[in-house]
Amino acid sequence: MFTNVYLSALFVICAVVLFIILCFKGVHTGIAALICTLVAALGSGESFYVSVFETFPSGVASLVTLMFFVFTFSGLLGYLMDETGCSKAVGKKMIQLLGTDKAWLAITFTAVILMLAGVGTFIYVVVVVAAPLMKEANLPRKVGMIAAQGIAPAINFCMPVPNVPGSLANTFLGTSLYDAPVLSIATGCVGIVLFLFYELHLIKKARANGEGYDGEDVELTLDSEELPSFAKSILPLVAVVVSAIIFSKITYMNTTYQTWATQLVALAQFVGVVVLVILNWKHVKPLGMRKILSEGATGMWGFLMLAGCVYGFGQVVTTAACVTPIQEAVLALNLSPYITAMISVAVIAALCTDGVSAMMVWLPMFGQTYIDMGVNAGALRRLLLCTTQTFDSLPHAQSVALTLGVFGLTHKQAYKELFITTVVFPVIFSIFCCICCILFYGVA
Repeated sequence: MFTNVYLSALFVICAVVLFIILCFKGVHTGIAALICTLVAALGSGESFYVSVFETFPSGVASLVTLMFFVFTFSGLLGYLMDETGCSKAVGKKMIQLLGTDKAWLAITFTAVILMLAGVGTFIYVVVVVAAPLMKEANLPRKVGMIAAQGIAPAINFCMPVPNVPGSLANTFLGTSLYDAPVLSIATGCVGIVLFLFYELHLIKKARANGEGYDGEDVELTLDSEELPSFAKSILPLVAVVVSAIIFSKITYMNTTYQTWATQLVALAQFVGVVVLVILNWKHVKPLGMRKILSEGATGMWGFLMLAGCVYGFGQVVTTAACVTPIQEAVLALNLSPYITAMISVAVIAALCTDGVSAMMVWLPMFGQTYIDMGVNAGALRRLLLCTTQTFDSLPHAQSVALTLGVFGLTHKQAYKELFITTVVFPVIFSIFCCICCILFYGVA
């Protein structure tokens, strides 16, 4: 609408600032994206009508088209794991192996197992066993929260895991889940080591200060007769990982690689669902097909629309007259493209306060440009994924409010610990990843 570069930049900045304010005030992220689209459209090179009624909804539709089955089967698997008791069975086994004196490790292992299978709703599952275990070990709830959530950035965004965030990046970069595997595992290991040392520090500090369990009186009810066996509970998750590895080697000539790679993740999740249903039919049958499909399959649709709205907002932003000069300025920096990519996505993550949203804004603006520059697509993918975790967990982020709320904690009680594990540590392992990219994945 306004093609003047400075005026266009003003509207884009206002739109982004408004996005932050609305999210901070608790406005639904999708609605915030829609409202901010109206502001960003004023600085678009397109007409206001085209930006709002064509570019924005087409962005929403394109993401929903690409990611529909990934979100659907991820939600379905998480729902079945929870409702059939499989998640509790995994937690029960971890407790038996480690004992309540290592309750935090049982919580962490349970969370990691779920994350490796791409269960995006793992935090809701793990909290079922976290509070009772913290009570048994007489440790503060924040220790259990960090045990569950603190390792998530290293697993979900560093390791080669078949999940939603990785699938989103594949869509734009033409990569697969297992590109640059050594870089991924090395970066993840750095994050895991940082987490382990910090978790042990928290426990030692709590013991030294006489801090005990500070929540409601809860009991861990894990009756073996009511739960599936550990083998039947873990095999569906193993099936997801194995299927994802096998499917990553498959190509299909009648569709684009990006679309096919994304659907393979959904297919791996579906295999996990089928294995779970077959092995645990006794626990699945009472749920009823209507409830499974109505509540399980649709469980992640709200998040899909949210991501689509943010992507639509990002699409409108990319049409602003100021975008091309900004792209040229970033790319003109006399720095390695890996460094400029890391800095730019970290800034966007801070503005969006959401890692997935940051990717949805960054990828259409810069993704193809960086690929054309000759950077290694797999290395760039890993760098982007881990860097989205750097500043996406500032105090006003919805993910922070969600995590604290699930564990019944406030910012005052536990945000400092959450900040260290979800902001400070990701900054460290992202810098490590960037250095590795520069040293071992040169620009062609």
